[in-house]
Amino acid sequence: MNKKLKKLLSFFWVLILIALFGAIFYHINNLNYIKIKEIKLKTVNHPEFLPTSNFAKITAFGFKNTKADVYWLETIQYIWSNAISSVYKKYLYKMIDLITDLNPYFVHPYKIGMLLLPDYNARYENLTDKQQDNYIKQAEKIWLKWIKNFCDENKIKLIEKEDNLQKIWTEDKYKNPCKNYEIPYYLAFIYYFYEHNPEKASLYYKIASANEDSIAWAKMLAAIMKWKGWDREKAFLMFLNMWKSLDNTEDKTCSWFASLLQDKVAYSIFRQNKLDYNLLKFVNNSREKLFWKYKDSKDLDNQCSDYINKAVRELNLYFVEQANKKYRKDTWENASDAKELFDKWYLQFLPIDYQQYDDYGIIYKYNKDTGNFDYEMGKYED
Repeated sequence: MNKKLKKLLSFFWVLILIALFGAIFYHINNLNYIKIKEIKLKTVNHPEFLPTSNFAKITAFGFKNTKADVYWLETIQYIWSNAISSVYKKYLYKMIDLITDLNPYFVHPYKIGMLLLPDYNARYENLTDKQQDNYIKQAEKIWLKWIKNFCDENKIKLIEKEDNLQKIWTEDKYKNPCKNYEIPYYLAFIYYFYEHNPEKASLYYKIASANEDSIAWAKMLAAIMKWKGWDREKAFLMFLNMWKSLDNTEDKTCSWFASLLQDKVAYSIFRQNKLDYNLLKFVNNSREKLFWKYKDSKDLDNQCSDYINKAVRELNLYFVEQANKKYRKDTWENASDAKELFDKWYLQFLPIDYQQYDDYGIIYKYNKDTGNFDYEMGKYED
C-alpha cells in the first residue's frame, strides 16, 4: 500500500512539474511573441528606422524582390494602422521609394503612391498648404521614377519635341513609348489636377496617346491641355492633327476643310501674324455650312468635324485675345467679353462658337483668374 501511495505521489509530482514547466514555457513564449509584435509594430509605425536603399540591397543577399515584398506587406500594415488620421503619408514616400529601389518593376507601390499621397480630405486630415504641396511633389517623384523604369527615354524625348499628333500616332519611332499607357496618363493627371501645370499635362497626354493600347480621350486631352496652357497655335494644330484618321464623312469634307485650315490659315495667321478678319469670317461661315448636319450628332467624339470645330474655337479665341491686347493698351483694363470688343470696334467680326442653341450658347469671356479669354455657357448682353 505504501509503495502504491509513493508511486501515486511521484506521478502526481511529475504532473505538477510538467504543468509548471509548461506554464513557464508558455509564459516565456508569450512574452517573446508580444515583444516580437511590438518590435514589428514599431518598425511599421515608425518607418524612420527603415534602412537606406544601399544597405537593404546588401543585406538582401540576392533576394531583393523578396525583401521588397516584405516591405510592401509592412507598408500595407502601416497604411491600415494609420488610415483614419492619414498619418501614414508621413513616411509613405520613403517606404515606396525603398521598395521600388529593391524591385523597380513592382507596379503596385507606384500606383498606391500616386493615389494616396496627393489626395487630401479636410474632413479627417489637417495638413498645411506646404505639407500638401510636399506630398504632391512626392507623388510626382514616384511617378517620374515609374516613367524612368517603364518607358523608353529616347522615344519620350522625340515625342516632347513633336507637336504633330498625326506623326506621333503613325510613325514607328514614336509608338509605344511606355509598357502601359496608364503610366504617363496618370502622371498627366497629377500635373493638371494637383500642380495646375497644363503644359506638363499636355506632354504626358501626348506620350500616353502614342501607346497602341491608349484610349482616344488621351489624344483629345493632349490638345485640350495646350489650350489650358493658352498656347492657341499648338492647340489649333493639335485638334487639326486628329482629322486624318477620323474623317468618316462620305465626301471627305472634313479632310478638305482641315487641310485648308492647316496649310493656309495656320501659316497666314500664326506664322505671318496676319490678323485677317475676312479670313476669320470665311472660316466661321464655312465651318457652319459644312458641318451643320453633324450638329446634333450623339457621337461627336468620333466625328472629325468635332475636332475641327474645336480648332476653329482656338482660332476665334486667338483673334479675341489679340484684340484685347489693343484694348488693354488703350484703356488699361481688359474687356469683359468678345462682344464688348466688337461693339467698341476692336474686333471687326464677332466670331460665333459652334455650340449654339436657340437663345444661348458658348460665349468668349475674359477669365480674371487666369488672365486670358475663355469660353463658357451663356449669352452676350445687349
